[in-house]
Amino acid sequence: MLFQDLLKNRFDKILRSLIEKKSISFVAYEKNTFSIEISQQESFGDVSSNIAMVLSKSFKISPLELANLIINEFKKDKFIKNIEIVKPGFINIFFYDKFWHLQLTELMKNNLEFKYKIKKKKICVEYVSANPTGLMHIGHARGAVLGDSICSLLEEIGYDIVREYYINDSGEQIKKLNDTIKFHLDNNKSNINDLPDGLYPGNYLKEISRKIRNNNSQNQSDSSEKKIIDMIMIDIKSDLKKLKVVHNNFVSEKNNLKDENIKRLKSFLIDNDLAYYGFQDKPKFVKDNWDPQKQLLFRSQKFGDDSDRALIKPNGETTYFMSDIIYHQKKIDRKFDTLINIWGVDHSGYVMRLKNALSAINKIKEYTFEIKLTALVNLMENNKTIKMSKRSGSYITLRDVLEKVGSDPLRYMMISRSPDKKIDFDLKAVLEKTKDNPVFYIQYAYARCRSILRLSENFFKRELFFSNGNLDKLKLKEEKILLIHLCNFPNIIMNSAINFEPHKLANYLYDLSKNFHTYWGLGNQDEDKKIFNDKEVDLSISRLSLVFSVSKILKKGLGLLKINSPEEM
Repeated sequence: MLFQDLLKNRFDKILRSLIEKKSISFVAYEKNTFSIEISQQESFGDVSSNIAMVLSKSFKISPLELANLIINEFKKDKFIKNIEIVKPGFINIFFYDKFWHLQLTELMKNNLEFKYKIKKKKICVEYVSANPTGLMHIGHARGAVLGDSICSLLEEIGYDIVREYYINDSGEQIKKLNDTIKFHLDNNKSNINDLPDGLYPGNYLKEISRKIRNNNSQNQSDSSEKKIIDMIMIDIKSDLKKLKVVHNNFVSEKNNLKDENIKRLKSFLIDNDLAYYGFQDKPKFVKDNWDPQKQLLFRSQKFGDDSDRALIKPNGETTYFMSDIIYHQKKIDRKFDTLINIWGVDHSGYVMRLKNALSAINKIKEYTFEIKLTALVNLMENNKTIKMSKRSGSYITLRDVLEKVGSDPLRYMMISRSPDKKIDFDLKAVLEKTKDNPVFYIQYAYARCRSILRLSENFFKRELFFSNGNLDKLKLKEEKILLIHLCNFPNIIMNSAINFEPHKLANYLYDLSKNFHTYWGLGNQDEDKKIFNDKEVDLSISRLSLVFSVSKILKKGLGLLKINSPEEM
């Protein structure tokens, strides 16, 4: 049993015992409300728990009183070396090394296969959903890798996941796309600088127009809107494939906006007094010439918005808001337990508006809706920001970046920080072979492990790893640090998955690599600390078992993030 589960069960047993003894009054409590974390400092024990602070109010005693009652019972456990209370009520636990030896042995003998205690859920994760009006840029990469990594982690712990891409193939941007293609078709030899204002700049759509023209000359004439969008989506899917980003469902906005879908939602909203025909307030950015016209408005002010929002324009066209309500309601109708959207931070003002609309429609809420916002990515080279302008068409595409650095550095850097933190992505720095480059540092740790294990094959049989008691020779402080870190791996996966935070796994792998490189370096300073020595058989087998564990967990973690683990570097 994983140590967090073991400790939570032990805490639960102690609390029940205290209730039976009437040391504390009976109260219903949830054992997953408190945490058990690896301690960051050696003086704070191996693990620390906030159980006394979380549950003291329920039991109507102080955190310190509850902590004392708990540790008096805990001291009887044979694996406990010491247990301490730190104000205001943390419980710090020191285990005998044997506890960690058994934990790691169980982990490895199960081949890193864990049974996570989850309630089965059907989850829809929507990510990327870039407009089919051109190639993707570096900003799209962040949402793409974040969404893809969240899906991989959720699948790993046992959830049923749909990876969805919403194709925005309707609305103003598609009209603008058609007008741009038409201009290029009608003006074959025009300079890109002759493009009228209001059309999409850049050479990409000019190249799409050239392909259409070539098809026309071969009697394959088709410059329809669908054909244009299909051509662009082929390129988008190709770039996502190079980034190892997978979707298994593509949803067309245009198909969602069928007349019956619009009529059904419109009638429901009006009948339930959630929408009405009226005049929208003048937008703050409009100073003059405001011509208010009657349109269908959602009663957003009922839910804290500063104005009611348009659903259907005066000309009868649907707004993005109406389109998004229809799309997300269809997700709910598909019986997903959880909806997760990955959006750019520029959509932050839109989050509550959409959530409120869906809550108003679904009075009995049988789903949860999470929206993760990604901060900006600052593309750099040699510590200098690369200036880009989508308006002028002068921007570096995702394809350009992939060709320059490959998918591994890009994937790692896009999830190396919390989504709400800005990322500086330096095209030169991510290719450097130094410890300052986290991708190289982690992959080199894995390659170093594999090199050590290959060298040892002539001396020690792999079957001896994790044989009875063979970890008992691990006595160094650096070895215990690695032991505890390795045993925390399943918990890292679980927390990264359920909190939709793959950066926690990325950071864990970096820390594990750092600890391993430090451990390996001890042998350069002291012969007795070398990882294997054919004269010290038992000690070498213990240390090689540890190296084997590091390699397995690095490979598994990198695999979940779809980053290669090279055997040699």
